Amino acid sequence: MGARDVGAMGENHFLSWCEPEGFKAQKSMVDRLGWDFLLEREPVRSVDTPLDRQNDLPKFLIQVKSTDRVGEQLRIKLSALKHLVDADLPAAIVILEFGDGARLPTRCMVVAVDSTIMYRTLRSVRREEARGNRKLHKLTVPIPLDRAIELGNAGEGLSNVLDGMLGGSFSHYINTKNQERQTCGFEHGSVTGRFLIPGEDAREKIHSLFLGKRREIDVVELTVERRRFGIPLANDTDFFRSAVLEFEAPSLMSASIELEDMDDGVWTKFPAAMYVVPPFVEGGDRAPIRFANSFFEISLDFEQEWAGIVFDYEGSRSVDLGEAVTMIEVGAILARPKKRVKIEIGGAMVELPAADGEEGPFRNWIPVAPMLRRMVAAIDRHARSSKPRILLSEFYDWIEKHRELLALGSIPGANLFFPRWDEDGVVDAQDTLLAPLTLELAGAQYTVLIEVPIETMSRDTREFSIVGGQPRIVDDIARSPGSKTEDFIDRAVELSKRNRKTTSPALVLAAFENWAIE
Repeated sequence: MGARDVGAMGENHFLSWCEPEGFKAQKSMVDRLGWDFLLEREPVRSVDTPLDRQNDLPKFLIQVKSTDRVGEQLRIKLSALKHLVDADLPAAIVILEFGDGARLPTRCMVVAVDSTIMYRTLRSVRREEARGNRKLHKLTVPIPLDRAIELGNAGEGLSNVLDGMLGGSFSHYINTKNQERQTCGFEHGSVTGRFLIPGEDAREKIHSLFLGKRREIDVVELTVERRRFGIPLANDTDFFRSAVLEFEAPSLMSASIELEDMDDGVWTKFPAAMYVVPPFVEGGDRAPIRFANSFFEISLDFEQEWAGIVFDYEGSRSVDLGEAVTMIEVGAILARPKKRVKIEIGGAMVELPAADGEEGPFRNWIPVAPMLRRMVAAIDRHARSSKPRILLSEFYDWIEKHRELLALGSIPGANLFFPRWDEDGVVDAQDTLLAPLTLELAGAQYTVLIEVPIETMSRDTREFSIVGGQPRIVDDIARSPGSKTEDFIDRAVELSKRNRKTTSPALVLAAFENWAIE
């Protein structure tokens, strides 16, 4: 197939162009500058696959341009180029150059309508529409020959060039072309808006919005302007007398917050996002700074010389187990009389004293936080590929139920009572009790062996009474619920004996849930 355009405005002649690679050409439209052709290529058929399961015949839309003026810049109608861009087909421009009076082309080239040409075309169309010019068929633009691919004089190699245009499956090419056509030109500042915030507290509302304290704000006289390629159009502008804007405040950078008990040095550390009011907002240079995550926030107001802490431990949320334990650690430190806060931002650090506040439910949970952190570490080792989640209210109930047992692993002074038995004289030779403890949490079974030094011991006719010293964790492990624990306890007992450098029999308590702790 082929077409010849003698000169820029000459007579069109239909020529026979034999493509040796199996193409058929269908003439779809004629204009004064050339022909459009829809190319169909016979597909490669597989003898091993039924025909109804093989791909349909691929189609390509081709604009043919020809000239006798070798070396002269060829142009194409902007409307024709936009037609190639808008078509849901692979599109290209074929250029035929004829020598002096030659009946066959002396040079053939193909310019694929790729993402660059689509961008330039749609930008030109947008610019003309902004000028009020809708007659795109009267405008011509240069064909970018620097992007052309050479063919043989008789069109040899066209099949390979079109295959290269696709670069893969036909459906993937069409999806990519549609995506490019719909999104190009909207990269930077494509939507702008102007509005007013009513009320005397407008500035505070804006500050609150950028600090992430609120997500919605009431506005009036809202104008929304959509720009493409940076060019606005009147029909792409909307006006609203009143509206509600939703805004997700971006954080400026990441920070770390550390809470520490100033009496015994217990601490915890967790990440937070830093929010600031940008300087282009009125009063932004004097606005507070906010550090926040899902459960904790600190606001620093340097103008008022004031800092505030908000701790949200509301129980209806479901969080991963590690975050739930961090919240218990935070609450336990805030419940102590003396604590301080450190904020690390990049290489800088701010240290603040924390005033006494409400204890919440955490005063009684101060002793359980260390054991909970060990449990999380063991469960993480057991379930590396998953992050267990837990409902906070259920977690609080679970902690309250096992509070005494969890405290055994961290605080001294536990009063232990257990019954006497025949040949219990072995107790007199012991200075340490070994207490195995098994609990289930977040779909895992946690087992730990605790060494409890014997501070004082007394007995009567029925039971022993022991006051324990500072406990120490020998070893711990997490397994699936219902797993046997005897092998782990035996290994942990031997480890304890080696650490204490003793070969004497160890006094190992039975299932610890059966013992009374006061």
